[in-house]
Amino acid sequence: MNFEIKNNNVLKQKADCLVLPIYQGKIQLDVVQEFEQLSNNLISNLLKKGDFSGKVGETLILFNVPNIATSKVLLVGIGDRKNNVINSVSKISQSVANQLSTLNSKQLSVLMPDLAKTHVYTFVRRFVEEVIYHCYRFDQYQSTKADSIKTEKIVLSITDKTLVTQAELGLTHGSVIAKGVATTRTLANQPSNICNAQYLANSAKQLSKQFSSIKASYYDEKALAKLGMNTYLAVGQGSQNESIMTVMEYHGAKDKTSQPIVLVGKGLTFDSGGISIKPSAGMDEMKYDMCGAATVYGVMQIVAELNLPLNVIGVMAGCENMPGTGAYRPGDILTTLSGQTVEVINTDAEGRLVLCDVLTFVERFKPAAVIDIATLTGACIVALGHHYTGIMGNNDKLIEQLVAASNQADDKAWPLPLDDDFQQQIKSTCADLVNSAGRDGGTITAGCFLSRFTKNYHWAHLDIAGTAWVSGAKKGATGRPVAMLVEYLLQQAH
Repeated sequence: MNFEIKNNNVLKQKADCLVLPIYQGKIQLDVVQEFEQLSNNLISNLLKKGDFSGKVGETLILFNVPNIATSKVLLVGIGDRKNNVINSVSKISQSVANQLSTLNSKQLSVLMPDLAKTHVYTFVRRFVEEVIYHCYRFDQYQSTKADSIKTEKIVLSITDKTLVTQAELGLTHGSVIAKGVATTRTLANQPSNICNAQYLANSAKQLSKQFSSIKASYYDEKALAKLGMNTYLAVGQGSQNESIMTVMEYHGAKDKTSQPIVLVGKGLTFDSGGISIKPSAGMDEMKYDMCGAATVYGVMQIVAELNLPLNVIGVMAGCENMPGTGAYRPGDILTTLSGQTVEVINTDAEGRLVLCDVLTFVERFKPAAVIDIATLTGACIVALGHHYTGIMGNNDKLIEQLVAASNQADDKAWPLPLDDDFQQQIKSTCADLVNSAGRDGGTITAGCFLSRFTKNYHWAHLDIAGTAWVSGAKKGATGRPVAMLVEYLLQQAH
């Protein structure tokens, strides 16, 4: 599906379907009023009769409207004129996307609502991202495909030509981000018998072929052992699939040696819980325990496609946590790459064992900042539900920047505290740390554990256990928090 920005009169645009934004109340956009004159006050009559109200996200398809060139007209409610339409763009976009299969139209001409110059970039970017998001299908393993959407092109009509430049920038960013989110979702949706650590490494190799600006390298179990990444290796001991850490390097800054931003993604391609095995109900969703790695992959694709003037390094920490004769056990004491020792209390608290070694490993890049992304704790769902990604870290400015980026990208995040009271909970009687401190404050104590390995740089931890995928009839990866991280990188680039 392609998008295009045009500065024109939408009523004269050739298209199969005309999409008109309708406010609640009598006062409408100038073009809508012109439409009213041509159609014998069709919209005002619908509003008077109560057949259409203009509430945000409400839709109504009209056929064979008199004096209108297009065969179909889609009315989309955008709410009260006093409200900021930016706050409603997600719902508006979803409503349009949901109607595409019904409309059966190859080309849509969409009238953009009134937008201030400061808002047009955000509206266009979010509109494009959301429409593509809701048109996404993961059906490569289905013998019978869902009905495909016939829409090939959506033209966004801007009546004020002074807004075209910002609208086109929003379109460029929105299209590339939407593509990256779709890539992340597809990678995360892969079944575990297909997607293992080697699959992640191969995917990075393909990305490096697609973009010459990305260099990919790999660390197999032999290389990880040579480095001394013992806790990482312990997690994968029970699996027949090899643990592999994949590193993607992008040097887009003028100074190729300047400090990079490092992204670390947890890549548990399946998490059975190991010896501390999970309940069977819902265990199929543990293929999503690599959504952190999938996020890093999607972000790196976007960074390369946008040619951002930054140095960015992405690490996918791939492995599989399975029970078996070689599996690590509760009670084991492991020595991390940093030299700190960990008493294993629960083999299902494995993500932090993988990440702690990677967080030590990335010190070699002398990073400006390190952000790890992980489906780390079910406790984060208890704290923040499925709406907010949890954020912790050791640098207030970095946390503030990420929260601001989450708000700008409409990819919500919320900061949680890290302090000495929680640090007390991860003390061990026979090692430096325990890998699990129980239910109370579980998200924060996991963050406290990681913080012990990040003292030499600015660091933030994103717990995406509640936001990376949805369950039930619409089970699948969401692609979060790709948009938030890209917004953060865009702000750093400018």
